[in-house]
Amino acid sequence: MIKASESIMIPARISASDLADAIGKEVSEVQAVLASRHEPDDPGDLLGADLAVAAAGVLGVEVVIEPRDLALERLYEHETRDESAEYPEGRAGRLVKGVVEHLEDLDVQIEAVSEHWSVARMPLIDRNILRLGLFELQSGPEPSTAVIVSEAVRLAQVYSTEKSGSFVNGVLATLAKSVRDG
Repeated sequence: MIKASESIMIPARISASDLADAIGKEVSEVQAVLASRHEPDDPGDLLGADLAVAAAGVLGVEVVIEPRDLALERLYEHETRDESAEYPEGRAGRLVKGVVEHLEDLDVQIEAVSEHWSVARMPLIDRNILRLGLFELQSGPEPSTAVIVSEAVRLAQVYSTEKSGSFVNGVLATLAKSVRDG
């Protein structure tokens, strides 16, 4: 059972049924909250971060969004909309700031190991996932290489194409050998 004082970490995009599982509630309870807000309430519907946080809050559970998801969203915004926008708070902000400050160096390293792909030709989401993962690999021994690569693959599977997970896995695994083992 979840204690009222604990926060549960969820991804920035989550289905109504997965949210129910994460917060220990019935899917019908989450659906009722969504319906009361005039939002689509099918169990498979994906909820954005704000809606998921609000729905969980109505059900008495505090959730927080995974920092890597927030960082990826902000990096996407940085590249497509507004380069001068403020960074998010906490760990997500530190990740975004680090990627933005080291962008050129990260891109050079990514391009050096990605066969037949310039960074500019990569899908926008994929290149930002790789930048984020590489920055984390270079930032210290924690989290572990396996966690960083696994989380990057998860982000690719959630936010990008069907083939992106294996692409991200291959590039980051290669980078990890030189960054962490070399």
